[in-house]
Amino acid sequence: MARDVKKIALPGDTVAVPEEFLAGKNVYESVDAIKALLTGKVVRDISKREVRVESLASRKIPAVGDLVMGQIEAAQSSSANMKIYYLNGKKVEGGFSAMLFLRDSRAGRGARRTQVKLGDLVRAKVVSTLNGIIQLSIDDAHTGVVFSLCSNCGRPLMRENGRAKCLECGNVEERKFSDDFGRETIEP
Repeated sequence: MARDVKKIALPGDTVAVPEEFLAGKNVYESVDAIKALLTGKVVRDISKREVRVESLASRKIPAVGDLVMGQIEAAQSSSANMKIYYLNGKKVEGGFSAMLFLRDSRAGRGARRTQVKLGDLVRAKVVSTLNGIIQLSIDDAHTGVVFSLCSNCGRPLMRENGRAKCLECGNVEERKFSDDFGRETIEP
């Protein structure tokens, strides 16, 4: 199999003509040229008379079972929008948007427990990617809020006697905290 790697192509660049090669992966045929669909290496397979473009960068997307970390952008009683910045401990470029579904946990008759609030840094587990929507859960002990600011004064909340307490104003807040909440200092 003879392979000829020539150059790097950008989307829309002409990589061959239809008289010489057949269109392979990541290329498309226009009226008089075969053009690249994405940025990558142009590979010409002489034995198959095929030209294709091999991607230079593959963007890792969250899959079921992955651990992600991000910030809450909007929160309601049953769900929250989260911007993902870390995937399995590695920073992701550009981030991803995800939906965090919260269980209806009632502390008593009519009372609701606040699981996350706007601005919280949260570690979550990917439970579904159905229809391109990344769905998250914080049901495990190691998932939940890892850093939060006081709703009263804006100072960081710290772990004290199993609760989250603001050392500045004394405010005590309730969330679904991860098992390592307050053990490390994270600056916003």
